[in-house]
Amino acid sequence: MQRLNWSAIHAWALYDFAYTIWSMNILSVYFQLYVIKDLRAPDIIYSATLSGAMAVVALLSPILGAWSDRQGRRIPHLAFWCCISVAATALIPRFNGLASALFLFFLACVGHQLAQVFYNAKLPELSTPETIGRISGYGIALGFVGSITGMLAVMPFVTGKFLKWEVGLTAQGNLGAFLPTALLFLGFALPSFFFISERSKRKAVTAKMGNDPEMPVKGIATAWRSLFSGEYPGVARFLLANLLFLDAVNTVIGFMSTYAVQVVGFDAQKGEVQIMLICATLWAILGAAFWGLLVDRLTPKRTLTLCLILWAVTFVLAIFIRSKELFFWTVGPLAGFCMGGTGVAARPYLAELVPPARQGEFFGLWSLFGRFAAILGPLIWGGITFAWQSWGMARYPLALAAELVTLLVGLWLLQGVPDSRASATLEKKP
Repeated sequence: MQRLNWSAIHAWALYDFAYTIWSMNILSVYFQLYVIKDLRAPDIIYSATLSGAMAVVALLSPILGAWSDRQGRRIPHLAFWCCISVAATALIPRFNGLASALFLFFLACVGHQLAQVFYNAKLPELSTPETIGRISGYGIALGFVGSITGMLAVMPFVTGKFLKWEVGLTAQGNLGAFLPTALLFLGFALPSFFFISERSKRKAVTAKMGNDPEMPVKGIATAWRSLFSGEYPGVARFLLANLLFLDAVNTVIGFMSTYAVQVVGFDAQKGEVQIMLICATLWAILGAAFWGLLVDRLTPKRTLTLCLILWAVTFVLAIFIRSKELFFWTVGPLAGFCMGGTGVAARPYLAELVPPARQGEFFGLWSLFGRFAAILGPLIWGGITFAWQSWGMARYPLALAAELVTLLVGLWLLQGVPDSRASATLEKKP
């Protein structure tokens, strides 16, 4: 059995800790509130900027993933794009205006998401088939700890308080979150830059193929041909299903704070949204560990199916519940418990469907389809809330219902995907 390098695994998981600090503070809470509430821009402006950033990531991620395969190196790419995100985030308060904020947010999103391509591609290298679910779950669980830590650490700069206690800092509002979040993201990402080694067997690939500037494009073209030729059965259907259910799940996570404020009546300036998200994230830590163990005990497919069914229940409850207390104690915990399940199960599932030598290419394609989801989801949400403005706050549950339909279609498509490459091969034999 392959011996695990736990120092590298801990450093890898710590990047998830850093990554979700940015995701929670910037993507899920403060930037959208800054744009929509403080600058009074319509939802569609924020949605279009986010979708544009995801379009760039969709274009670049498979090419860069194939390039990293040929180079045999992931970490320099991870570090470069992470630092782009950190720098752009830190500069947002320096230019207090809508256009500059949207441009810097655009850059920060591109860097944040592209770095994740190389982070995900390291998972099969650091784990074994017997431990991939647990290690994936460990990273995501630690990531949720990071989101709580980051939110608590940044809260005093936003509200002037730590939860309900005065801390002697001047409340800066939503704009106060950006610089502290950037520094936390960088600080906790640094171990992954220095303590994760590259696989030695990839160096031969680098020497042989790394100097061909067209090789990344050729590699991703090969991956596309493999996808549509049926060389790896079920991968195309998995990626399409992934696009649809990620569209729904990530859009709802991204707009959860806006939904809680606009529809249910939470007050972000009193810390009510932050407290709800922190409590949901505590459930997410438990959920990530649970889903990770379930991946290794069942299969990634069965685990992912159960998680998506529970997500559908959560969406239905969110559409109809209007009580802050009931929303806090039902929708929040359920969303948190499910939050890590999609990533915990989907990463090992893809690793089961494609060969190890082409993980970078196909994780790049996975990222591309995920970015299409990140383009489509905010556009659906923003388009519905813009087109049905006359409905008032009722337009938000309508947008959530549209995402529920998208989730259910993705769940249906997933059922036609084989459990693994081995099972797909057996199904093809007469």
